Amino acid sequence: MIKVVLLDIDDTLLDFQGYVKESLQEGFREFNLGEYHEGVYATFTRINTALWHEIEEGKLTIPDLRRVRWNRIFGELGVTYDGAAFEDYFRGRLFHSAIRVEGAMELLEYLYGRYILAVASNGPYAQQVNRLKNGGMLDCFTGIFVSEKIGVSKPAPAFFDACMAELNEGRVDPILPGEVLMVGDSVSSDMKGAIGYGMKTCYFNRFGKGLPEGMTVDYEITHLEHLIGLI
Repeated sequence: MIKVVLLDIDDTLLDFQGYVKESLQEGFREFNLGEYHEGVYATFTRINTALWHEIEEGKLTIPDLRRVRWNRIFGELGVTYDGAAFEDYFRGRLFHSAIRVEGAMELLEYLYGRYILAVASNGPYAQQVNRLKNGGMLDCFTGIFVSEKIGVSKPAPAFFDACMAELNEGRVDPILPGEVLMVGDSVSSDMKGAIGYGMKTCYFNRFGKGLPEGMTVDYEITHLEHLIGLI
């Protein structure tokens, strides 16, 4: 029986991709970086995904992103600008961003009171908390588990160790990993980490990407509302 639902934030509850497109269009205009086009977003997505995989593998830290991310992106785009300065602009806008994914509030309203709810996110702690607050979601959660505060990122077992330790603090009958459902859009961090830890899994296949061969999840949904009634 599921007792706890862990939910990812970016591109699960809050629309990170929508935020990125808005920020890139505004940033290119504000800093006179040339005309924005879809290739800019595609380059960001490819490089950002690779960098976050390095973070998940422990090869890169979140503070490293400030000096690496936009310098690498601008290098490929042929844009001459201080990448670290643009990172500050990018993070500043992200700190206040709260574009909800369609169906996110409806799902939370269904889950609230039925399960213990917590977020499990890779990212800066204050930023993620503020975004949940601005999105009107923060009060839904008993636990806020964010990699910067924990000190390790999903999919590392130590991340989920920290989640379980806090969830079970003061409990006489501990919650077991098999009683926890991880809901997220990332195969590499959410699904891989939860499966390895013995948790149940719900893959939010928002963008129509298939699972790797041999990977099995408990649930797969394309819209958040589809989880309503499944558990």
